[in-house]
Amino acid sequence: VFDKTGTLTGTSWRIRRVETFGVRSSQEALHIAAAMERDSQHPLAAAFRAFDDHRPATLRAQQPGRGIIAVVGGRELRLGTADFASDLADDGAVWLGDGRAALARFDLAEQVEASAGPVLRDLQEGLRLQLHLLSGDGSVAVARCMDSLGVDFATAAARLLPEGKLARVRELQSRGHCVAMIGDGINDAPVLAGADVSIAVARGAPLAQRSADVVLLQPSLQGISAAIRTARQARRIMQQNVAWAAGYNLLALPLAATGHVVPWMAALAMVASSLTVTLNALRLTRAAGS
Repeated sequence: VFDKTGTLTGTSWRIRRVETFGVRSSQEALHIAAAMERDSQHPLAAAFRAFDDHRPATLRAQQPGRGIIAVVGGRELRLGTADFASDLADDGAVWLGDGRAALARFDLAEQVEASAGPVLRDLQEGLRLQLHLLSGDGSVAVARCMDSLGVDFATAAARLLPEGKLARVRELQSRGHCVAMIGDGINDAPVLAGADVSIAVARGAPLAQRSADVVLLQPSLQGISAAIRTARQARRIMQQNVAWAAGYNLLALPLAATGHVVPWMAALAMVASSLTVTLNALRLTRAAGS
């Protein structure tokens, strides 16, 4: 199960269009939004940083999946979904408002992570895993991302709050699935904690990384496929070693108990058995190196 923003898409955002309703100009709207996003760790905050004119702003609250509330120029404003910021119907864009009326609308575009498409196809075709997409963004942005990736997801859901993502994972688990969740943001922390296996990307928020079982150390998503392949190989090797140890003891213990093996032979056999298990386990290191 993948989060979208910051996971399948990178941190490279651009503002395609700005509409203003209650501010003097689009430039003024961008300055206000940049001030509000200054202390935010959400990936889309990067789209506004170039417009930061260092005007004072105080972050009041962040509502995962909806937006932020901040005071700019003595006025409490909201930046996020249309219903959250300006009490309008959600259209997938980022809105600036006071909670009742709209001041500006930002149409943003994002780029998918370069490694995302190949990794998803490898997971689906090579490792035969079922893929799901859960996003807090609007349906338009989710559809655009899926088109860019060229991958068919089993399910894809938009505008999910953190509890909604967790509910979807619980539903998959109730159907007998073992769920691995891949995310990056603060709002992914609950679902990362609730999944059977959780993976946080390298650029993820510290809270998401603390909630995860695995943290990717490189921006690329290639580590996901590598981790799953290594885990599967490790399980096979453990099963082989357990089978070898059980077979060895079933054979050696009766011989030792009946006096057919002298002590020096038993000691040598024990060393040989340990070396066999160790060398078999070291195959993982050779596989990782290749």
